[in-house]
Amino acid sequence: MSDNSFEIQVINDSVGQALGQLLAQAHNLRPALLDFAEWAKAETDQRFADQADWHGQPWAPNAELTLANYLRNHGGNKNFKKDGKLSAAGTRRLAAKRILQVDGTLRRAAFSYDATSDSLRFGPWGSGLDAYAAIQNFGGQAGRGLKVTIPMRQYLPVDIDGTLADPAEAKLLDVLASHFQPT
Repeated sequence: MSDNSFEIQVINDSVGQALGQLLAQAHNLRPALLDFAEWAKAETDQRFADQADWHGQPWAPNAELTLANYLRNHGGNKNFKKDGKLSAAGTRRLAAKRILQVDGTLRRAAFSYDATSDSLRFGPWGSGLDAYAAIQNFGGQAGRGLKVTIPMRQYLPVDIDGTLADPAEAKLLDVLASHFQPT
């Protein structure tokens, strides 16, 4: 794995047990994993729409410096009156500013997936945004000298400890159960 990527490994007994049972009988989890991936992709997009994590908690707001840079790069002087105060245009622009969505690149790249008969890989891999996506999802230190603290804004269905977020785990178990045919 390169330094510019991250991997999420799900460590969860109930999911692992359900996957093991299904694999033992079906020998091909791909249809179930594809169903889950499609659901998770739609739900990940919903995180961006709601600006909230998988547990319903709102994302941390943008920092003042982020907002100032946004105004400077999107409209420049039109966002300010001659006295330096925010103009009506600047006020509207800030009100419309969505967290993690300056140009939509992260949202579009947030959820790619690849399912095999026994695994599912998902996330922003292959987008060139791996490191950026990881720091935005999990939070941490960034910037020159790691002096900037980026708050966690979870949009992927994985908690910081590597486990699936509760809603994602419940959905995966439901999907596995719906594909599971007892003998």
